[in-house]
Amino acid sequence: MTYVPSTEIEEDEIICNCFQVTESTIRSYIVKNDTTEVKDVTLACEAGGNCGSCHILIQLFIDQNSHKNLLARTPEPEEANLKKNKKSFWKKLLSKP
Repeated sequence: MTYVPSTEIEEDEIICNCFQVTESTIRSYIVKNDTTEVKDVTLACEAGGNCGSCHILIQLFIDQNSHKNLLARTPEPEEANLKKNKKSFWKKLLSKP
């Protein structure tokens, strides 16, 4: 068994206190299912199904996942500029301004 210093161990925070659902459980479900609604998370793992105080955190996780997916689909600015400007290096260099 390997010793791991306590500073490297991250505790999985409980997000839904009513049903003791952890952050990793919620995030995992959101990522695997590309969830966009809190109610879908609640139906899957009960998080948010009682008092509702964790809804704001669940929505935050959903928004973060949506943002990450959007960034993955958006081309880098340099790539977009390269596709627009298809002139070769020599044509650009020798063309009149």
